[in-house]
Amino acid sequence: MSERFDTLTLPANPERVMEGLRDTGYSFNTAIADIVDNSIAANATKIDIAIQQNATGKIFVYIADNGCGMNKSELENAMTYGSQKRTDPSSLGKFGLGLKTSSTAFCRKFSVVSRGSEGIVRKLQWDIDYVANQGEWLVKVLEPSIDDRDLLDDIAGESGTGTLVIWENVDRLLKKDYKMPKAEKNAISKIIESLRRHLGMVYQRFIDSSFTHVHNVKIVLNGKEIAAWDPFCIDSGSDLAINEDYKIETDDNDNKSGFTLKAYILPRREEFPSKNEMEEANISNDFQGIYIYRENRLIHYGDWLGMYSREPHFSLLRVEFSFDHTLDEFFNVDIKKSRINLATEILEELKKILQPCRREAERRYRTGETKKITSKPTDAHAPSNMNVDEKAAGIEEAKVVVIGDNDVTITNEHGTFNHKISVLTPNNKDKCRIVPVENIASGALWEPCLSDGKQAVQINMSHPYYQKIYYPILSNHVTVIGMDSLLWALGASEFSTYDDKVKEYYEDIRYKTSYALKKLVADLPDPVIDKDEQEDNEE
Repeated sequence: MSERFDTLTLPANPERVMEGLRDTGYSFNTAIADIVDNSIAANATKIDIAIQQNATGKIFVYIADNGCGMNKSELENAMTYGSQKRTDPSSLGKFGLGLKTSSTAFCRKFSVVSRGSEGIVRKLQWDIDYVANQGEWLVKVLEPSIDDRDLLDDIAGESGTGTLVIWENVDRLLKKDYKMPKAEKNAISKIIESLRRHLGMVYQRFIDSSFTHVHNVKIVLNGKEIAAWDPFCIDSGSDLAINEDYKIETDDNDNKSGFTLKAYILPRREEFPSKNEMEEANISNDFQGIYIYRENRLIHYGDWLGMYSREPHFSLLRVEFSFDHTLDEFFNVDIKKSRINLATEILEELKKILQPCRREAERRYRTGETKKITSKPTDAHAPSNMNVDEKAAGIEEAKVVVIGDNDVTITNEHGTFNHKISVLTPNNKDKCRIVPVENIASGALWEPCLSDGKQAVQINMSHPYYQKIYYPILSNHVTVIGMDSLLWALGASEFSTYDDKVKEYYEDIRYKTSYALKKLVADLPDPVIDKDEQEDNEE
């Protein structure tokens, strides 16, 4: 028996809908990324983003690309709330709402200027205040201005295809009214830098030309090209602990879909090849966890999807979880493409898979010990160099200046004094605080020096204490850092308390302490050196 019913048309109030969709939950970074998705979906190779403030304080946002552009019907569809599905299901643009909701989340008026294959430049504009006054879904059809055309031509060429999105009446970018122009300018600068980092992370695989399985794109923000950021620090010595593909059975994909899981254990902060790489890695609670990629675009990061809480001793573990569009419905990808919802059975399986990685990451965090010594003794002090160099400025109390060959002046709270110490010029500027040397003439275990103009300490690798105590623990970075820090601190203390009267006392202390240590370790066994390691050291 068929059900009998009547129908009734209930048109939505346009003002209420548009105002309501302003609160979908976009951050500024995710809003801009949603528009960048459209540019990449249009096969753009260049995307230019500008955030500007005019003389009256009004903020404008421009996003231009050299993609395929849109003809009349395509532009009208793009500006429709709930536009038709894209023909390519793998497209980064997905729900037909992103352009509108992401734009109006931060502005009350936005325009789209586009030139498609037919070569005509068209402009449509949504103005929330105009829609509210008219009470209808009325989009403005405007003649592109000279500025509009110039901005489009700058990236697409005078006859090339492309699209320009313009935000006006930007009312939600700044969270408060700033009384001082400088404070407002600083706030905007921070927003721009945050966006720069976000885009470099989200679109890393599209920006980095080494990723050949996606089409590459150049993204420029306020005149400066966005640099790709690799959360897994692959080029900085991360260990790949897991690299597996997993299949998922769903009702409609015939068991053909799946995801890729890779787990990386990052170096400790002091183990990175350089200070710059260490700072770029962002080793912290905020960046640990699972990094979820849909069609090679990062959509979520910075937590464990409810499986675990974020704790410092897991900050070295980052996990890649990659899938394609065929699992969108299964994973419940949200409208902002900012997270997924994994089934309980998948989360439980992930817990089992990741448990060994978590144990190793925790062990590495707490001890810093590598499984095998693979570096020369001099390289084993590299983490100490980075650790000391990062903190030295807040510790040093003396100023040491070179005035000649191995001649310096030391200025501290007692005055300024001439002194003769070793002045070194290291080959590697990253190894200028802790300087292992083959021998020290006095026979001491350590001796203060100046290296690359910085307060440093030489450590005597020929001393029995180094041979029997240091060498066996060179793979344990935490212990080596602790011992190196002690010797560097002794050297720094000499500089900060030095005067002509105590010079000989310091030399006596170094000599007698080193002599006592030599006697104390005399009966300890010599270290057993791995054969491969010994060959490395003899090269």
